[in-house]
Order: sequence, then structure tokens, then C-alpha cells
Amino acid sequence: MSNNKIKFIYQISSLRFFIITLVVTAFSFNFLDIFIFQVTRSFHELFFTFFSKIIDPLSDVLDPFNIIIVCSLVIFFNLNIKYLLKNKIKLKLLKEKTGLEYIKIIDTFDFYLLVCKHWIWSLATAGILCNLMKYILGVARPKYFFNEGFERVDFFNALHKANSFPSGHTQAAFTLAILLVIYVKKYYWFIFAIAALMGISRIFMSMHFLSDILFGAYLGSLIPILLYKLYYETKMEKYRNDKMVSFSQFVKLTYWRIFI
Repeated sequence: MSNNKIKFIYQISSLRFFIITLVVTAFSFNFLDIFIFQVTRSFHELFFTFFSKIIDPLSDVLDPFNIIIVCSLVIFFNLNIKYLLKNKIKLKLLKEKTGLEYIKIIDTFDFYLLVCKHWIWSLATAGILCNLMKYILGVARPKYFFNEGFERVDFFNALHKANSFPSGHTQAAFTLAILLVIYVKKYYWFIFAIAALMGISRIFMSMHFLSDILFGAYLGSLIPILLYKLYYETKMEKYRNDKMVSFSQFVKLTYWRIFI
């Protein structure tokens, strides 16, 4: 990871950033949420169409459960790679198809399996914490607050579909965004722009207030960063200096590993 990335990552996981997030979220909750939500109701219909027809369906495609399933399948199909490569014929075929030597093949699988585990644990942990906070705080979604007379805050509200804080869609979007930023060397601003739009869409879809979006983005960003700093960064150091093969090459390697 580049120095700029490290600096950015460490800022998000700092106590100072946490305090700033709490202050901004609290300010939004008390003074901005209802005002901003009501202002968005006066926006042109094109905004609602854009978010409902383009951005919201994207959230379904990038659902954390789908990503977890894909990562789990990658891990499952490649768990026995070292045993498989004891077969000299299969090892020879894999070398011929990919142009990689044994050590590079093993290191590549080890590295990307570690990446998949980081993604699974990040998405699952952030999702569980997000839903736990929703249950504990019981902040009502806009449609329940405005249309059904729910209290703004109802601690330990068992009606999960009515709970709003923090935004699960935003949390998931920013968990994915941070994971991509950690492992992808470009497109940072595009990645965060898409994540931000997925968060903003929840206001236009009448599902969340601004404070839900703000803390959802923070929670979604924090978990993969903490897991990376506390566990995965050290484990990945030994691979980084060897210039691991690209993801596309890993996909090719996995393809031939399955069919040899």
C-alpha cells in the first residue's frame, strides 16, 4: 500500500476522526436530518428516477451476501491447492497454461485467499455491528417517522424494518469501497463517488436521514481498516515485495486449477 493510502487509512481509524464523526452525526441528527429530507422532496423527478432506477439496483448487485458467497467459493475451490500440486502432471499443466513457477503459484493463491478472507470478515462484521446498532438505538426511518407516528428514537425496537440508524446500504457500500481502495491502485475517487451516491440514494428512496448515511459510511469504512491494520497487513507483507500477479491472472490461474 502506498504512503498516501496508509496516511488516509490511519486517519479514518484514529480517535480524532471518530470524535469528529460523532459530533457531525449528532449535529445532523438534531438540526439537519429532517430539514434536508424535506428539501429533497422538492427536487426534480429526474433525481428520484436516477437513484431508483440506476443507483438502487446497483446496491442489490453489490449486496454483501453476494460478495461473501463469491469469496467463499474462491476459498473453497482453492483450499487444497498444495495437495493438488503434488501431482506432477497437474503441476506441469498448470505451469504450461499460466507460465508461472510452483512458488509463484502457491504464493499467488495464498495471497488472494487472504484477500478473500479479509473481504468476508469485513463485510460480515460491519453488517452485524450495523444491524446490532439499529436494534439498540431504534431510530425510525423517515416513512415511519412522518407517516406512522413513530418516535424518532425508540431503544431496542424489535420492528427491524422500521430501524434506520445507521444505514446498512451505506455501510455496505463503504466497506466495499475501502476494500477496493486497499487492494486496487487506481480509481479511488470514482469508487468513493459511487459509494457516496449509493448512500445519498437512501435519502431519495425515503429510507434514511443524513445522520444514518454519515455514520453508516464511517462504520463501513472503519471495520475493514481495523481488520487490515490489526491482522491482514502484517500477513500480506511477505507477498507485497514479490509483486504478486494481477487479479486477472489469478482468475486465469483459478480457471485452469479447476479444469485440470
